[in-house]
Amino acid sequence: MTISRVDVSPEEVDAGADITLDIEVSHAMPAGPEDSRLLIRDHDGAVAASVRLAEFGGETGRSGAFVVTAPLEPGTHTWSAAGAAPDSTPAPFTFTVRPHETRVLVWDAPPSVECGETFRVKLGVRCARRCRPDGWSLEVRDHERNRLATVRLGDEVWPRTDGLYYADVELKAPDREGLHQWEARATTRGLDTSHAESGAALNVRVVRAPDCVLTVEAVDAENRTPVEGAQVVVHPYRAVTDAHGVAAVRVVRGEYRVLVSGKGHVPFRNRFTVDADMTIRAQLVLDREPSDAEIWS
Repeated sequence: MTISRVDVSPEEVDAGADITLDIEVSHAMPAGPEDSRLLIRDHDGAVAASVRLAEFGGETGRSGAFVVTAPLEPGTHTWSAAGAAPDSTPAPFTFTVRPHETRVLVWDAPPSVECGETFRVKLGVRCARRCRPDGWSLEVRDHERNRLATVRLGDEVWPRTDGLYYADVELKAPDREGLHQWEARATTRGLDTSHAESGAALNVRVVRAPDCVLTVEAVDAENRTPVEGAQVVVHPYRAVTDAHGVAAVRVVRGEYRVLVSGKGHVPFRNRFTVDADMTIRAQLVLDREPSDAEIWS
């Protein structure tokens, strides 16, 4: 029996995933049971699969499509196919194994943190093949690659996601004001299955301790009723109005551009200098589409 062709699909595959082989042989009329058997050997010569010819007759035969499991080590692998008879000549074939793609996510980070204060964020990792995070951990490092925290992923999936495993981590803000660019990175070294390392930015804006309270009252400009749930942005501070349309934002003395946006309303924008506790009233106008008469007038 001579191997005349080995079809490999796909030629590039994730670690530990299935590879489909279809082998064609010549001089395929079997004289006995062993003559109809094919052996697939890995790069170390170990038997990875054994299959009997599904079709044979005359001078040719085929195994038909069958599945083998790719190795866990990434890189280019050369395996071989041969008949089970001792005098069969091996036919090499090649495929590439790639590590599983991963994605790191960061959420629930506060918009700003006071100097030296502790805060919490959620970190998550998702494997493209939905692997469970056995032994996975996440590291948070600063812009100089200093490790600030390490946390192991839990077994729970974030609600309404497909394989996003997460952990809650407590961090400490630097004592220096400004925007600090950190990174959360998945460490996948030493895992049973090869995974690509990945990371996500974690930007931490550090501010001085606030010394003023800016109270924002959001009201509907037409009917004078409070607007609940309006987003208040006094960069880098944020808040949401309560049932009375009020949000209290603690800020450092200074000049701010205030943005108040409510669902279905035109955003309110204005600049204010805050040098003591103060209250501003944001009148929100309904964002309605113009009528046909207004468009064609």
